[in-house]
Amino acid sequence: MAHDLAKRGDERLSVSAAARLLGVSVSSLRAWAADGLVPHERTPGGHRRFDREQLRAWMADRGGELPAQPSGRGPTLVAGRVECLPGAASVLIDDAGAIVDDALAMMADGQQLSRRRTSARRARMEDQLADLADALDAGDLSGCLREAEWQAFRHGAAGLPATQPVGEWLALSCAVERRLHAGGLPGAEVDAVRQAMDRLAWRATAGLASGRRSRAEARDDARSAA
Repeated sequence: MAHDLAKRGDERLSVSAAARLLGVSVSSLRAWAADGLVPHERTPGGHRRFDREQLRAWMADRGGELPAQPSGRGPTLVAGRVECLPGAASVLIDDAGAIVDDALAMMADGQQLSRRRTSARRARMEDQLADLADALDAGDLSGCLREAEWQAFRHGAAGLPATQPVGEWLALSCAVERRLHAGGLPGAEVDAVRQAMDRLAWRATAGLASGRRSRAEARDDARSAA
């Protein structure tokens, strides 16, 4: 059960922002919130929001403390303010299963994935979609942008193919656009969501390239030292 929190504007954090602040995964924080273990509230659109001071007290009760400034990977500031789109966010939440099914079908063309890898991809895309819904409801895409770039960087630094970080965002973008059109949302809102997802795909591509450069530099350094 969600706790009642005072609405203090900038102090109310999305799931992804609160997870970064606590240093835990988004899925862990969602599970804790669903079990009533961490203070939070719901917006009228059904999105979870976390109060910074409530989180600070919650951590203190458990012998920990929040950092003085939110920690995060990548640039300290990410320009991510977007138009608040609660209608689109609600569609993403209500139709999440169908959207992910559609995106997975697009990605399955020509691919043979094990059940385990398909299940992992589904869980990852569901988390990405939930984070995007939170971001659109809050009007702040910065957390999603930072996470997309960081995850893609890790993928590139590990020498893995681009299918996961970039391909998943592209498939989700197509599936989301189709669902929003089917839901009868105004064209301007659909366009705004498409632009937001284009930014996410671009950031994932940039992160992947940066990771691959980092991997190549490390390989060259190792050869030089040999």
